[in-house]
Amino acid sequence: MGMITIPMYRAPADVACLMLNMGANHRVGPRRINVKLAHVLAARGVASLRFDLGGLGDSDASDASSDLQARAVRDLRAGMDLLESMLGIRKFAIVGMCSGVEHAMTTAATDTRVVALSLFDGFAFPDRRSRWERTLRRALAAPAHPSFAGKAKRWLQRHLLPSHSTKPLPGFFAERKPPEVNAVWFGATMRRLVERKVAVQLLYSGSLHVCDHDRDQLGPFRSEPFAQAVQYEFMRDADHTLCTVRGQQLFLRSVGGWVAACAIGAGPERRSPSTSPSPLAPVVERPEHGAYVPQ
Repeated sequence: MGMITIPMYRAPADVACLMLNMGANHRVGPRRINVKLAHVLAARGVASLRFDLGGLGDSDASDASSDLQARAVRDLRAGMDLLESMLGIRKFAIVGMCSGVEHAMTTAATDTRVVALSLFDGFAFPDRRSRWERTLRRALAAPAHPSFAGKAKRWLQRHLLPSHSTKPLPGFFAERKPPEVNAVWFGATMRRLVERKVAVQLLYSGSLHVCDHDRDQLGPFRSEPFAQAVQYEFMRDADHTLCTVRGQQLFLRSVGGWVAACAIGAGPERRSPSTSPSPLAPVVERPEHGAYVPQ
């Protein structure tokens, strides 16, 4: 189940955008950020599909397979198939947030139709200095934060009370892989994507990562050739779930502008800024559940 958003008064660009779930969040995204991003993109001439992966939100699970990654990739490819059949678009950008980052990267690595990835608060590999600084800053700020008491209580319950199990939840919450395994996979996948000339944007929030001096979240990968080919941005004023208006503005400006630039630049005709649609241009949304025949 999903929603297609298209520009009203012009043909969509040659690249469409896919947006998926962040954890167990509904397809609208935290604070409806996916809805807002879809409207920003449509105003710039880019069509998009925001949808729930099977087993999340309004989408039934496509199968009972325990391979969650494979299921997510199948769902993303089905979304691309739908847009290709409806709009004739054969190139795609994927916006992945948090747990959606791994799904987006895996899909891009296996499907050459993906030409751009915008990844928010995904894989991070801060070194010892960065971890110490993050821990110190959090320790100093935590007692004054309104949520401190509740978080401290939940931490004690998880670690001291046997009744509060830490067993991973079923569905799309899988057991975490060791950091070294994630690092090997991330490095190999990013090299493969950059070699294939997939455009990659890496975004990190200030609330989750606290500080960043020199691409700290890439850690040992900051000197890798692929790291110089990606767009890296640390959003100090944005939090992980984009609670504030300021954080949402930063996210929409960065991701919306970057995806639109990738979509327009990938077409046979490059549109100049003077011919781009007004930011207030109308958009059309179509709910999608399986096959759909446009009027």
